[in-house]
Amino acid sequence: MKKQFALALFVAALSFNVSADHHAVSFEARQASSELDVTSIAISDASTTITAEGTMGEYGKVYVTYVLHYDSATSGTVTGQGRGFVDEDTVASGKFAGIWKREGSLLTIRTMVNINDGTINMDVITMDGRGDTLTHDVYAVE
Repeated sequence: MKKQFALALFVAALSFNVSADHHAVSFEARQASSELDVTSIAISDASTTITAEGTMGEYGKVYVTYVLHYDSATSGTVTGQGRGFVDEDTVASGKFAGIWKREGSLLTIRTMVNINDGTINMDVITMDGRGDTLTHDVYAVE
């Protein structure tokens, strides 16, 4: 849990265009923004689990699970995994951790993702709880 908390703090720092002195951190989009269909939402006292699927650029057909852990009713940490079926021989597998925040019906999730090929992404996911889709943006870290 300490590792997840430290990673969540790191994501929080990187999630915003942070300036110290005259230095700024920015990331380049790895692919175009993707819209995924939310396939289920399971709510419990300690967490909410959101599953989604769709097509995401270089990752092909993807399936992803976000587990939102509550720090309060409107924010907390997130963990999860995703699989992308790129072609008949290639499957990308990723694990992630980060933070989430809800303002009204708008949920924003920010994660650091470690892909099985060594790629590291920072993802920003937005979802309006009144709809059936979410938007997933992927930024290259490494």
